[in-house]
Amino acid sequence: MPSQEEYEATLAEELEVLESIYIDELEKVSSEELRIRIEPEEDVLPLLFSIGLEPGQAPTESVEQSSPSPIVLSLHIQYTSEYPDAPPNMSIHVVRDTKGVLGPKTDDSDEADADSDAIDRPAVTELQAGLDEVAQESLGMAMVFTLASHLRESVTTLIQRRVQEIEAQASAKREAEIEAEAEKFRGTAVTPERFAEWRVRFLQEMAEREKKEEDAKLSKLSAKEREDYKKSKVKPSGRQLFEKGGTLEDDDAEEDGAQEVDWSLYTREQRERERREQEEQDELQSRTDGLAFDDEDDD
Repeated sequence: MPSQEEYEATLAEELEVLESIYIDELEKVSSEELRIRIEPEEDVLPLLFSIGLEPGQAPTESVEQSSPSPIVLSLHIQYTSEYPDAPPNMSIHVVRDTKGVLGPKTDDSDEADADSDAIDRPAVTELQAGLDEVAQESLGMAMVFTLASHLRESVTTLIQRRVQEIEAQASAKREAEIEAEAEKFRGTAVTPERFAEWRVRFLQEMAEREKKEEDAKLSKLSAKEREDYKKSKVKPSGRQLFEKGGTLEDDDAEEDGAQEVDWSLYTREQRERERREQEEQDELQSRTDGLAFDDEDDD
């Protein structure tokens, strides 16, 4: 264990070195307590600024514009009387993490408020474990600069890894969306079994549709007209054709030569008017035939 003089000399010498390196980042809380502001290396700042942007979207922040780093940590050092033969008490506090790289996002705050940020994030726990390991390897010599440098390198590496994970997740999401969109137009492969199932459903739907149309037509006809219509739709049996002296072929030929009447095109008044006109024509024809017969008798 170093003497009090050696202990104070070690702290004074180390503080002088730290003040020359961390001109703006170092805060001396007391003779035995320090705070060092830690930011990642500038090489990874463009990666941080690009997190959360859509492909092709330009970041609004950049190193050239002197935009503040999205991640800022504070390394707290509390010396003990055994230092440097024993590591100092160390803790890492998140001052800023606007991109949520270290875990759940926190509001921006000044370094003075960093004490309120508990070490409950997996990323911070990982960084703390790395510091503890480096401290054990540096026993017997001043180690605060080594610890601060290691923390900066570690958070830079962590950011690079985390950005790769975020990009991989975004890429997988885009590919899933593209695949889902393509699936809409891909359809289902046609097999004999599927076609047979579809044909059965299609014939059933067509039969139902024809029945509905037939019912709609019949609903507009009178009882006698419905009966006549139904008779016209029924083909005569072989016996009926035999009694009539015809054949199926003759009947089909007559039907082919006949003009099918679409009863839905006529109202009852129209059909009645046509019937009267036909009766008048028949009567006129009958009178004409009678006159012709009388002329023959006179001769």
